[in-house]
Amino acid sequence: MKRRNYIVIFSCIIVITAILSLNNISSPSPIHKVSYFSFIDQHDNVFTTNELKGKITISDFFFTSCPVICPRMSEKMKELAEIYKNDKNIQFLSISVDPVNDSKEVINNYINTRNLNYSNWYFLETDSSISSLLPEGFLLSGDNLPGMHPTKFILINYDGQIVGYYDPAIESEFNILKNNTTYLLNS
Repeated sequence: MKRRNYIVIFSCIIVITAILSLNNISSPSPIHKVSYFSFIDQHDNVFTTNELKGKITISDFFFTSCPVICPRMSEKMKELAEIYKNDKNIQFLSISVDPVNDSKEVINNYINTRNLNYSNWYFLETDSSISSLLPEGFLLSGDNLPGMHPTKFILINYDGQIVGYYDPAIESEFNILKNNTTYLLNS
């Protein structure tokens, strides 16, 4: 009987330790500082890397004529925008990879038809420098744009440093993104 009690107590300690370690979220470490860029947003304002400082940013890449992946990514980003809509310390950034077709007017039509109007979500019209910004600034492939654009969400800390890449189509990665975002906002 005594041995059985020890086994039960030991098992409980192991379970409690495992649960606590699963909930222990640590600060995501910086991977890379986003290199300088300057593009025009949907409101005709200049948006540069300077706007990344002092806010948590979740970024992605898209193009308006993308038939499947981009609309799904926009829906997942919209879910995040809804979760954090009252937090002034976060912003969302969707950067076009199709400078030939994605004019400000086309981007605004994309925003309006999908109900993506949030005061802290910026959609950037780009130029040909996007193909070099992806590998140099975000450590992502800039080959075969727009069709083969990166599909990860990028989490950027208050200092403009990338701290994580997350696939929004994989629920476990999307949940890790939300947890890491909340952690950064509360730290």
